[in-house]
Amino acid sequence: MTAKHLRHSVIFFLSMVALACVSQPLSKKNGTSPMIHFEKTTHTFTPVFEGEELSHTFTVFNRGTADLDIKKVTHS
Repeated sequence: MTAKHLRHSVIFFLSMVALACVSQPLSKKNGTSPMIHFEKTTHTFTPVFEGEELSHTFTVFNRGTADLDIKKVTHS
């Protein structure tokens, strides 16, 4: 996996998480809602040899007042 492909995968991942959170219905009982917040939204890997494994952890916070329910995350 090339760095360019991995960068696209990370961007896709973040887009899917954001979309999942936006599509969550707001609570009609008390007007609360989840609010996703990423500590860091991008990561650039240094060049590596083909075949090397790369990983990075994105920290996700719920800054809202209702539960943030992420049901599925996929990558490209």
